[in-house]
Amino acid sequence: MSKRLGLLWVLMFLFSGCQDYVVKERETGYKGKARVNPFLAFERFVEIDTGQSLEMRVHWQEMDDDAALIILPATMLTSKEYVKQLQSWVAGGGHAVFIIDHAEMRANEWSESMIDTEVPDVVKELCADVGMTLDESAQANKYQNLKLGDEEYLVNLMSSYRLAYDGDSELPLATADWGDGAVTILVDGNLLRNRTIDQEQHIEVVAHLLGVRRQGEIVFMRGVGISFFGMLWEKGWMVVVGAMTLVVFWLLGHMQRFGPLENDYEDTQMRAYDHHLEMIGDFHWRLDRARSLLEPLRKEAQELCHHWQMKTGRIDEGLFEVMAMQTNIPIERVQRAMSEWKIKDSLTFTNTVADLQLIRNAFI
Repeated sequence: MSKRLGLLWVLMFLFSGCQDYVVKERETGYKGKARVNPFLAFERFVEIDTGQSLEMRVHWQEMDDDAALIILPATMLTSKEYVKQLQSWVAGGGHAVFIIDHAEMRANEWSESMIDTEVPDVVKELCADVGMTLDESAQANKYQNLKLGDEEYLVNLMSSYRLAYDGDSELPLATADWGDGAVTILVDGNLLRNRTIDQEQHIEVVAHLLGVRRQGEIVFMRGVGISFFGMLWEKGWMVVVGAMTLVVFWLLGHMQRFGPLENDYEDTQMRAYDHHLEMIGDFHWRLDRARSLLEPLRKEAQELCHHWQMKTGRIDEGLFEVMAMQTNIPIERVQRAMSEWKIKDSLTFTNTVADLQLIRNAFI
């Protein structure tokens, strides 16, 4: 039997055992728009059920009179001013739905744990105004039944908050009148999210919420929070641009420059020695206020004076007193010439160098 025929029999034997296999399903998550928008399924359902598109807003805006239903995370109400705006709009016949847990866009669809939600005090006060009580519990509360009017629905919700209204102490959802409108508190946003909107009878509850409203637009605030800088740019962008321009010009005028500015000469003529010396002196002056130029002169003057004292036997006399006596310069000027480092301007520097030259020449 040839080698090729033997290899063929081996391959047939190996592949004959590949018929048995197990099919396993593994959830890999969403792609595209559903990955960045956990409420995309709710948005599509609104379009199908009502025939109008759902308006998505990324930050707080004043309520429109044309809007009929507004859904938003409770954490967005961080100020009493926003509550007043919302109360005025609801009192005119609007319907506001507040979501407690799983309302943020950043919440992970595949995470079993919840993002810690801290409900603002103004929201709890709002609940108290309409007769509700919203309290945080030590552990998560699971809800399997939800009653709306005479109908009872099966749900699969969980929240770290307890909602009480009209004699019931643990409710996943409650609606109360507020003026001519209504306010609904929903403790778990999973009722509307992509992964759980089709569980149990969630979609029936969503349809009921959409039906209890007047005619008008439906608005969903995505829950990215209220941006102070966004509001500042929206209301006062001209002031911001003016302030930034002023800061830029101030920095250009006060930034420290190291060394002289390079001049753009058209020719390459040779420069005189005094010109090079002047540029070197100006560079040292800008860099360290001429400290490197004064230090060698002071050391030389001090050494010459010390040798003169030893030579004349006047070593016990003070250094500055001897210099002042030999040069007929006031002792204050001698002290300034020998010890002052903070030179204010070029004129003071010139006088200091002149005094050091007099002191040096007096002991040569």
